[in-house]
Amino acid sequence: MIVMIVTALAAAVLYGAGAAVEQRQAAAAPQSSAGRPRLLLLLVRQPLWLLGVAAQFGGFAAHAVALRSGPLATVQMLVAAELVVAVVIVRCWSGRPLSRASWAAALTVVAGIAVFLVLTSPSGHAHADSLPRHVSAAAAVGAAIAGAAAAALVAVGLRASGRRRAVLLALAAGLADSCAAVVTMAFAHVASHGPVAIVTSWTVYAVIVCGIGNVLLTQTAYQTGRPMITLPIISAVQPVASVAIGIAVLGETPRIGVAGQAGAAVAVLVTCLALAFLARSAPQPEPSAHAPSPRAVPPEVPPEVPSPRAPRAPRAPRAAALLPMYRSAPAEDLPELAELAGTP
Repeated sequence: MIVMIVTALAAAVLYGAGAAVEQRQAAAAPQSSAGRPRLLLLLVRQPLWLLGVAAQFGGFAAHAVALRSGPLATVQMLVAAELVVAVVIVRCWSGRPLSRASWAAALTVVAGIAVFLVLTSPSGHAHADSLPRHVSAAAAVGAAIAGAAAAALVAVGLRASGRRRAVLLALAAGLADSCAAVVTMAFAHVASHGPVAIVTSWTVYAVIVCGIGNVLLTQTAYQTGRPMITLPIISAVQPVASVAIGIAVLGETPRIGVAGQAGAAVAVLVTCLALAFLARSAPQPEPSAHAPSPRAVPPEVPPEVPSPRAPRAPRAPRAAALLPMYRSAPAEDLPELAELAGTP
């Protein structure tokens, strides 16, 4: 029991720290790379981002140990505390204090996720051999539904701005996370049948594609620079979408009665209200170092008005034109003709 609690809490700390580090690095990336593989190529050059990825892998390992040491519902309830860890780290980095109402909303999201997981998780451990035979085809359908919904949200979110952009991209990232979880479950089911089944199965390639797509969409959501919107939404959408796919597509039946179903519905409703409050009260993102600075507009220079030209003085007649008159003119007119010709 102690091993389960320690490893589950360690997974929450590592998950939360990794998410906070990745969000900080992604928010500094240029917006022109949003939703493109170029974003990942830029991030892999950042040592701090790689440290965040390493923390996520460490959290995954601790999570696996916790699941082997205790019941699924208890482990998932403790791991849900990763959101609190991420929020604390983000607030410390930003230097802006979080209001009491926002803290209450964040804790409400964590409690809502935990209650939902406890009520919807089946009792006991589910082994690969106990899964239905049609799990591969059902998982493909569930992954396709989640992937198509995520792609549609990304297409709309990349054209939006502000809070709406952050909400849509976070929803897409949460659905992509659930898509990757469904494909991973199908891969684990196939892996139990030996290496030949692994090589010939579609799940191997789907795990690679969904994994890369999940990381890309998550970093694109982080790139909006609104962690108080993206982190809670991703944390809430992933388990809810996974449980919905498990019940509707994979045929899983949680062992809960009418009261449990009502409690799960109330938990989802309260979580959604808390997420809506966080989205409305989230502060404006800090300007990124890659954000284009507004160009200085040069002062308007009035157009040059051409100065009026001075009227030209009438040209003096040329001496050659006055020569005939000079020869035939009487002596008293010679001084006047000489003055017109410009000659002394």
